[in-house]
Amino acid sequence: MAVWNGMAGNREHLIADCRAAKEILCDCKAINAEIAELEREVEVTTELSRKAIFENARTAQNQAEFKQRNDGYLERQRVATERIAALEAERKAKRHKARILENFIRNLEASPSVLTEFDEKLWTTTIDRVIVHEDGRLVFRFLNGSEYVG
Repeated sequence: MAVWNGMAGNREHLIADCRAAKEILCDCKAINAEIAELEREVEVTTELSRKAIFENARTAQNQAEFKQRNDGYLERQRVATERIAALEAERKAKRHKARILENFIRNLEASPSVLTEFDEKLWTTTIDRVIVHEDGRLVFRFLNGSEYVG
């Protein structure tokens, strides 16, 4: 309660900081653009491979050259697909962080400025963890990433 009440004076500033952090940290525009570009790369290499296979079936070709060319297409496709998977995981993590920050902001706005008794719901929706040091210091880490030493 003391930590929460100590933050009450900076509440509007904290909400503004959380919104700014969410805007910056959770932005997926660059990720979405890169995924779209990589998906086009997969489409192109798939089509090139398909055409190479079709051409190989229709006309006599040096099979070593065909295999090397087609393997190159498949490798480009594999690399692009792996990068897409990594970017999708990153986007998912950013969206999860955005939901956490949005919930934190909503709970902060809906909660009283000053607590007179312990609020379990507020605790579970705003506190990530409390670190207890040997000297008795407590470090409260909030879901928005900020910390308060009590």
